[in-house]
Amino acid sequence: MALVVEVEDPTIERLTLTRALDTASWQVTYHNGEKRSWTSCRDDIVKFVGGRDVYLSVDQERDGQHLFVRLKDALDALPTLIGEAEVKAIGPEAQLLYARRPVEAPKVFASWRFPDLAPHGAFTNYSIVPWLCLGRTQALILSDEATLRRDLPNERIFEHLTLIVNCHEDRVDLAKYRAGAKPGAPRPTVVAHAIHRWFSNMSASIEKNDAIQRAIWHHLQHGSVAIHCLAGIHRAAVVTACHFLFRHYSLGHKDIPADFGDIYRKLRSVRPAVSPAYLDILRRYEAHVKANAA
Repeated sequence: MALVVEVEDPTIERLTLTRALDTASWQVTYHNGEKRSWTSCRDDIVKFVGGRDVYLSVDQERDGQHLFVRLKDALDALPTLIGEAEVKAIGPEAQLLYARRPVEAPKVFASWRFPDLAPHGAFTNYSIVPWLCLGRTQALILSDEATLRRDLPNERIFEHLTLIVNCHEDRVDLAKYRAGAKPGAPRPTVVAHAIHRWFSNMSASIEKNDAIQRAIWHHLQHGSVAIHCLAGIHRAAVVTACHFLFRHYSLGHKDIPADFGDIYRKLRSVRPAVSPAYLDILRRYEAHVKANAA
């Protein structure tokens, strides 16, 4: 199945990749509806890339880490896959885009509607998960990392950020987070766990997961919580899915769904690129919270 990536550009709307490493199969769709082959759009792609170093996630490794191609390389030759660690080592100057399978978001409506706090402006890539919010300024946010590394004066929900859960690193430079950082105000607490490494010790991961869920619940009493990985669609999504289970079983909130299919339908309704990855983590956490609730 082809992959698509939406881009922020006044001319280009999206790229479609039939075969990720074969640029002859790539197609460019313009905002006016015109579709052209990748090779016939070089000038427009050069203009879109500009002076940036743009990387596009087109696949995943067995442990769920992203595999990228560099768009500048794809202009002149067949691209090669680059690992997540190499791309992260480049630093914030690397612009990351994420290709996904085209899916239609299910129509699921929920009650958290405060666009004055979360207008989702240009260069933001986050989603409010309304079923897990406690109030106007107590939102649970599923996000990519790049959004949290920017100043976001119009996205006022981040002024109420009390906790950031980093799901792709075990150690993190706290200074990289700019969303929610205000002069003279305390920075949000940061919890960091590389979720893709949990498979090596699943029993210990249950304890870590439980600690994360309790931290999320604690901090939601006082403000908003952002859960992120690189893209906010796999690792961060499974931690968010586990919070549905924590609320349902551990806290007894029976209005919060605990069925995996229902949870992921809801997540996709607000963040269409989410996919059910790391299901072993979800299943083991479900068994844990069920056993402790019995």
